[in-house]
Amino acid sequence: MLSSLVFSTSRAHADYFEHGNWATVKIGLVCYVYSLRSAKDTSGTLIFGFLEKGYNASFEYRYTPYPGESGSPWDQDDYVVLSVDGSESWLGDEMTTGLDSHGDFASLTAGFVPEMIAMIAMIRAATSNVEVAFDREKLGERWVYGLFSATGFSATVVKAGEWCQFDPANLPAS
Repeated sequence: MLSSLVFSTSRAHADYFEHGNWATVKIGLVCYVYSLRSAKDTSGTLIFGFLEKGYNASFEYRYTPYPGESGSPWDQDDYVVLSVDGSESWLGDEMTTGLDSHGDFASLTAGFVPEMIAMIAMIRAATSNVEVAFDREKLGERWVYGLFSATGFSATVVKAGEWCQFDPANLPAS
């Protein structure tokens, strides 16, 4: 999993805090809040990033392929569906998919900081889970890729706020 590879090697050189199913790490001037595990039969990692003072907030889902799996997990015509506690968020419509040296991902389009704040608030208030799914256009199906418990998210985002000097409920416009 990307987060365990990148973040575990950075622990010796960074601040690290873990609570429930989430962790926070500060690497240089950036604080990351990320999921530690996904529910059974799903995969991947949710990653929030914040520069010092909370600028340039980012959000992404990193897909983790199952052993022996190759090729893209979704098609270009497919689109992201984000749900918190079973309530679908329109933010999935603003996510773009891509592929880099770490694999497939879906990230929130730049410029949605106010909506990012709302997403953080929803997750902080969540009682069960955050779901990342894709509407598979050609197949006419919705596939759940990642299901993440919200347990511990609030504590880890507060810790990121302390370390990177920002209020999670009041991010600055970037």
